[in-house]
Amino acid sequence: MAALELETNTVKQLKGSTIPKGFYSVEFSIDKPRPLYQFKIWRSDSNPLFMLVKKSSNLLPKLKTGSILNMTYYSTDTSHPKKSMDTRIGFITNKQNGRFQGHCTIDLVPVCQTNLAN
Repeated sequence: MAALELETNTVKQLKGSTIPKGFYSVEFSIDKPRPLYQFKIWRSDSNPLFMLVKKSSNLLPKLKTGSILNMTYYSTDTSHPKKSMDTRIGFITNKQNGRFQGHCTIDLVPVCQTNLAN
């Protein structure tokens, strides 16, 4: 198994809206407490939840498939406050051409507390 492969059930749960569609951005830190990184949340049929990172970014080498980071999700709806949750870094895909050329897509997989033991 390469790093950590996402379980089919985890992906299905994510497509079933583990993160409500109202969340538009994510914020996290790797080197506590600073710097804070903020990214727009993207969705597609093949990637239910991901962010884009430029290939030239200093952050990219710090992101490892399978690692778990505490991320804060921000909502477009003011009645829903921000939400912190552990999130697994899924597949990291280098986009050679197309809409996201020059970027890597980083799959985000929110981890339920019950899944942490698995």
